[in-house]
Amino acid sequence: ARVSVEAGLALGWREFVGDAGRSISLEHYGASADYKRLFQEFGITAEAVAAAAKDSLAGLQA
Repeated sequence: ARVSVEAGLALGWREFVGDAGRSISLEHYGASADYKRLFQEFGITAEAVAAAAKDSLAGLQA
């Protein structure tokens, strides 16, 4: 199971994470604030990464 974390577009990560992989990313531009606030607001968090990893593992076991 693979998860990519990108503070930008996930474009290009699929070849690395594979079909069962998941990407945590920011898919738009234009927000301005402290990175901690932006990451929390847009779901780039440790909790999101853990959930994506569990989802990816479940996809491999299906």
